[in-house]
Amino acid sequence: MNYRSGVHVLAFDIYGTILNTGSITSGIKNHTGLDNEKATQLSQLWRRFQLEYTWRLNSMGLYESFDTVTANSLKHAAAEMGLRLADNEIAALMSDYSHLLPFDDAIPALQELSQNPDIKVVIFSNGTEQMVSTALHTSLPEALLPLPLYLADSVRRYKPAPAIYNGLRKAFSDAPGAQGDSPDVWLVSGNPFDVTGARAAGLGAFWVDRAVGGWKDQLPMPQSGAGPLRIVNSLQEIASIVKEQS
Repeated sequence: MNYRSGVHVLAFDIYGTILNTGSITSGIKNHTGLDNEKATQLSQLWRRFQLEYTWRLNSMGLYESFDTVTANSLKHAAAEMGLRLADNEIAALMSDYSHLLPFDDAIPALQELSQNPDIKVVIFSNGTEQMVSTALHTSLPEALLPLPLYLADSVRRYKPAPAIYNGLRKAFSDAPGAQGDSPDVWLVSGNPFDVTGARAAGLGAFWVDRAVGGWKDQLPMPQSGAGPLRIVNSLQEIASIVKEQS
């Protein structure tokens, strides 16, 4: 990172980066009675269709709020498995989705970053304000809150549409060190599609590779170096990198 004096923005994705979407599996087991294998399968399909729906909506020039997308993708995932979920089961699982567990490295990293006066931490998400705010208040210590939000509802487009990354940069363009195409506004995400979207829009990007599998994305990009500028295996590494270069 090439830091200059002033505030520098780290825009944290929430689903799959701060919060573990796989933790919904326990709620699925509790509310549906599915065994661990089936509950895990439903969890994975739910997440797959949730993302797929956002991409399809972008491609069609349409928009539905993320809570609607999330509920409809759950119904699709259940139907794919031949399951019939009652309305009360869907409602319970939607409530659980706003109470996902944080990854073990999330809270320590955010606590350390919050002590750095040169860093502005932002939550950058497809989620609605109600979903994200509830999730943050459930999963993070009150001392870390509130955190600024920049959400898909602001531009009615989902990641990786250019509009949402450009909107993020514009929202914080008055902050010192966050000007123009400078990578002083950095995405932090565990989702490769999010990273490529940010880089294509000229933002910096940390990719969080917790599985230590390495970058495999093969999407052709119009410019070189469109993958992550830095790869970390833990969010806590970001705090160390920032501290070393500030």
